[in-house]
Parts: sequence; C-alpha cells; structure tokens
Amino acid sequence: MARVYTNWERLVRATLEREQLRNAGPGHERRPSGISGAVQLPPSLGRATNIDAILQAADEIQAENPHVARILCEQAYGMAQNLDPNSEGRGVLQFKTGLMSVIKQKLAKRDGGRIDRNRDIEHLWEFYQLYKRRHRVEDIQREEQRWRESGTFSTNLGEYG
Repeated sequence: MARVYTNWERLVRATLEREQLRNAGPGHERRPSGISGAVQLPPSLGRATNIDAILQAADEIQAENPHVARILCEQAYGMAQNLDPNSEGRGVLQFKTGLMSVIKQKLAKRDGGRIDRNRDIEHLWEFYQLYKRRHRVEDIQREEQRWRESGTFSTNLGEYG
C-alpha cells in the first residue's frame, strides 16, 4: 500500500514539474527522443489525436517488444492517414514519410524478412497480459476499489503546493 502511495506521489510530482517546464515558455519543454523524437508531429494532427502519446508508448516498449512498438507506430501512421489522406496540412507529408521510414528501418524485421501482420493481435494480447502481470494492474485496481468502498480514497486531489 505504501508503495502504491509513493508511486502515485512520484507520478503527480513529475506531472506537475513537466507542466511547469511546459509553461515556462518555448524551448523549455522536454525534447522527445527515440521514435517520437525522430518525427515531428504537425500541430494539425497533434490537436485532434493522441498520436504523440502512441509514439511515446512505442518508444518506451521498443527495446522490450519491437513487434508491439511497430504495431503502435503503424497505428499512429494510420491515424495520420485517416485525418489527412492527401497530406495537405503543413508538415503532414514529412511526418508520414518520416514515420514510415522509422517503421521500415528501425522496427521492421532486422533480418530482411517480411513482417507477419497476421499475428499482430496475438502479439498485442501477449504483451498486454505480460504487462498486467508485471505491473500488478489487477491488484492495484482491486486496492483502488477497496479504497473507494471504504471512503478513504477520494478522486478530488485538491491543490498541490
């Protein structure tokens, strides 16, 4: 229980620090690295979607599971394609070209073989199950439910100073 509370405090503190840096003005925001840093998300796509969050998630799991990272990048590409199929928005063509390059060069099979997309759902499901076990997601959800039922857990976090 103490570990969950400590992790929650660290998460809130990191989020507040990130927001403070973001509000400090241009040039002070966190510079993404990896996949999300290799391609610049155009503002026209960033406002309407969570493509950036998907690419950041792909960054985080790329070393652990390159198949799932590739699937996430392909999903982000598909979202961009659906939003602007003719690449008319400023920077959209460069974004899609760069992302496709990342997918082909960094995330495709290194041995030059073809990617078997027939198993993509299976890869996602296996990764999800492993993630849930590793991070004890169900235990955390049960603990949160107990807190809510006991009245000791409040969703109103108030102001932090």
